[in-house]
Amino acid sequence: MKWIAALALTMTTGCENPSVGIGTSIGVGGASVTPVVAGSIGGVGVAVSP
Repeated sequence: MKWIAALALTMTTGCENPSVGIGTSIGVGGASVTPVVAGSIGGVGVAVSP
């Protein structure tokens, strides 16, 4: 989980409109939650989710 925080900090220093969110999904095995880091770098939208 520490690498996600480091990635979020790195992305926010070089991108426009940074945001951190939560992605959810429901499947056969149950519900799962994953962090999502998104923003724009050079006018291109970028999202990272493990």
